Amino acid sequence: MSFLDDVRRCLDRPEGSSWALSGLGAHRKTLLDALEALEARGEPEEKIERLHDVWSDKLGAFVQEMQRLLEGGLAFGANATELHALVDVALRRRLGLSDSAGSRIRDRELDRLSSEVLFSIQRPERTPNLWPERYALEVRALRRAESETLLTPIGRLVLGLPERDAVRWLLAVEVAQSRGPSDPWRLSRGAAARLVAARRLRVFWYGSEVAAHPQSLDRLAALGLLSFEDEAEEALTTYELTENGAELLAEVASGDTPMVLLAGALIQDETAAVLGRIRAATALIQRESAAFAMTRHARMVAHEIRNALVPVREAIDDLFASLQRDGRGTLVDRHGATITGGVDRIFRFMTEMAQVVERAGPPPEPFDIAAAIEDALAALAEELGRVAFFDRPRFLPHVRGRRDRFVLAIVDLLRNAARARDDRPAEIRVAAALDGGGAIVVTVDDDGPGVPPEYRKAIFAPGFSLRPGGTGQGLALVREVARAELGGEAHCEESPLGGARFVLRLPVDAGRSAA
Repeated sequence: MSFLDDVRRCLDRPEGSSWALSGLGAHRKTLLDALEALEARGEPEEKIERLHDVWSDKLGAFVQEMQRLLEGGLAFGANATELHALVDVALRRRLGLSDSAGSRIRDRELDRLSSEVLFSIQRPERTPNLWPERYALEVRALRRAESETLLTPIGRLVLGLPERDAVRWLLAVEVAQSRGPSDPWRLSRGAAARLVAARRLRVFWYGSEVAAHPQSLDRLAALGLLSFEDEAEEALTTYELTENGAELLAEVASGDTPMVLLAGALIQDETAAVLGRIRAATALIQRESAAFAMTRHARMVAHEIRNALVPVREAIDDLFASLQRDGRGTLVDRHGATITGGVDRIFRFMTEMAQVVERAGPPPEPFDIAAAIEDALAALAEELGRVAFFDRPRFLPHVRGRRDRFVLAIVDLLRNAARARDDRPAEIRVAAALDGGGAIVVTVDDDGPGVPPEYRKAIFAPGFSLRPGGTGQGLALVREVARAELGGEAHCEESPLGGARFVLRLPVDAGRSAA
């Protein structure tokens, strides 16, 4: 199994991540308590200091490997508390204190495992342990939240992308988070550039200065980006870029690729620690997260630029053909490749941007549309006051899509309706019901001046606004969510209240129905 497979295994079942359950702080306290017990027993001060120095360096590796081996046998099926307790028993026994796992057989097995772990983490031969569980946490593909381990948008992309693109994504995430060349968990952009320039490195096992941290070199080798050959007699390893490694490392070293840009936005979002459902985190609706804002605008920008480039490319081809016919082919020969190559490069960049940002959000899921509407109303309760009314139907089937995006679309419609009148608060009515065609129809009505018939299609276009100072993005989001994400439709018509009515017609999820 490759390192990428190991990481994906951890992400696929984050609740089983052994590093996430390791409780390293608690084990460090066990270490310190054990050293104090040895001191009280009268052990020499030099011995205590030596044990403290040695174990402080290797405690993390010891805990990680002990948990992995215990889960495969002695502690198979054990919960986190039982697993922690066995690691602590092993640690105290290694330090020479009296402790037991419950029987002589269990003690012998525990001592055997701890001896195997100690041998593996301190023998001189190069035997890299890359700790995929901890790596997933270090690059924020997993996140700890109280007693849970959660899959983040970064981790969802690792699971959802094809193998080569998943490796590209991990490199982008590492570069976006790197703390420099000494960072063992994240490759820096400078280190990537030095590896591309050198192409071949000879790294001594003891204390040599290299282009990147040795653990990062081993990780790149495990990802298939470097080949390596150990020379035990000289205690060194020779690394050499593979063809795939040369291409992908050159890419992240060159600048901000779409994946690096997206990684930066998702990391910013994780740092903000915005968690939970819309009802539990109203702030997420009121001030969109950095990652959502980035992906939303990137999607729109990529779409518009790609649409603009298609006729430009066709016009260039037609122009070059005309120049050739007019005998000015030398101009085409001189500048043609540069011009078409530049346009094609922009097109590829925007295509990749569009593909990458689409994968950043949570996957579609069935959800209760009435409850989602109530969340949007609750989020804007202070802003709207008591002018918005929603008569919740008793039963509605579920729809399938991204619930958070639907709530944001309803928030935009509510805000749009609230601004319909300048002289007083607008009256807003929201309704949801099944129509005769097996779809759910959501309507948002206001008693404002309405939208003139000639603008009722145009208002959904990105950038179009009838209101001075408006961005023209809110209704564009509404149409995008309704069409592209929920498979439905959005339109505007006259409201029975005298103002505008915005209508979302959304197909139901055939496999689910509301309780």
